[in-house]
Amino acid sequence: MIRPNGGVPASLVLLLVFAVLAGCASPRGVTRVSVPERDAREAILADRQFSLENVPRGFSPQRAASFRIAAEGLRAMAAGRIQEAEDRLERALSLDPRNPFCYLYLAELRSRGGDSEQALVLLRQSEVHFHGHPYWLSEVFTRKGLCLEELRSPEEARRCYHKALEYNPWNEAPRKRLERIAPSQG
Repeated sequence: MIRPNGGVPASLVLLLVFAVLAGCASPRGVTRVSVPERDAREAILADRQFSLENVPRGFSPQRAASFRIAAEGLRAMAAGRIQEAEDRLERALSLDPRNPFCYLYLAELRSRGGDSEQALVLLRQSEVHFHGHPYWLSEVFTRKGLCLEELRSPEEARRCYHKALEYNPWNEAPRKRLERIAPSQG
């Protein structure tokens, strides 16, 4: 309803503002992300908080120690101290064989060392223990794809990259790898 003096009632303005904020309407020229898509993206990105640096409350002291020692291993790996990284990650794994980060980062070390087959074995274990963590599962499948490329298995690598995107459609690494792998012939 428009008032005689040309103004719009405040209640109508508030309704429109609420509709825009709720995603029911959008201002011209603005592309809106659907609420379910935004929520899914936020949930997946929030899964990054599950990390070695953020030991969840409620972990047993042994599991928490495993996470802290694995974090030391990750820092050593980042600093190029490979033997120290490996020692720390294996120590953390001995404290908690369910620590998925140990498998993930040991796989990274094996892959860097040229042992893609051993890396794949470790990544399979990581996959099992990251159950319910889509952000990290996407990372696992991306790394599996890289190993499979090294082993000259482009079809399997492609499947892994697609799986990585199923878990996290916003992960650009597998998308870029898919663009680089030549499509299958035949």
